Amino acid sequence: MKYNLSPELDARKDHVLFEDKDYKVVYLGTYIGAGDVDVNSYLIISKREGFLLDPGGYKIFPKVISNISKYINPKNIKYIYMCHQDPDVAGSIPLWRAITDAKVVTSWLWIRFLPHFGFEDVDTVAHPLPDEGESIKFGNTVLEFIPAHFLHSPGHFTIYDRKSKFLFTGDIGIAFLEKPQLVVDDMDKHIECMKTLHERLMASNLALKNWVSRVRHFDIEAIVPQHGSIIPRKYVNRFFTFLENLKCGIDIML
Repeated sequence: MKYNLSPELDARKDHVLFEDKDYKVVYLGTYIGAGDVDVNSYLIISKREGFLLDPGGYKIFPKVISNISKYINPKNIKYIYMCHQDPDVAGSIPLWRAITDAKVVTSWLWIRFLPHFGFEDVDTVAHPLPDEGESIKFGNTVLEFIPAHFLHSPGHFTIYDRKSKFLFTGDIGIAFLEKPQLVVDDMDKHIECMKTLHERLMASNLALKNWVSRVRHFDIEAIVPQHGSIIPRKYVNRFFTFLENLKCGIDIML
């Protein structure tokens, strides 16, 4: 079992973050554009099959598929998780559907939106998540989809991977940094980068506290967000404390 969460990792390149026998968690690299919203996409590999988390927009599809091809045949992706419907997260899904038979895992709220991505076979393609969440067995791990509703998206889920002990948090924990950094090495500075975004994108302190109460008991090796930097184990409790004390959304806008 091996973790690779060094602050020296290059955020622009793909990296294996966790490895154990025939199991890997891969960071797929980010696209550094001129004012674009960069997205962190991740690939979980078990028994030569893939679970792709937030594939990203149309523009980064060539880079993402190229990096995936280093590890598995992209046709072997079994599931694609769509955190929500924003184009930075899901704009490339029609392209993925053209090359793979992967199930699209997403909140039941977004199922009716899938035809707008060009799907004619929604009933066979979609794996709708109920509001209370669920656990999905994938290879030699279990992925737990934990409700995080109204934390940017009304149908948001975070994902705990029992094998790697990573908590994939979508837009919770995001930060837009002047200089890309894959792993946090200065939590004080990182909290400053997160604060304004979370004040705007998170619905309320009550919603944050509800989510933190759901995930605090997990053994978490790292918080793995959709934008910005990975928060390693040594800062996880500070991250939760930051969220529990943050006034945001309707707390400050009404």
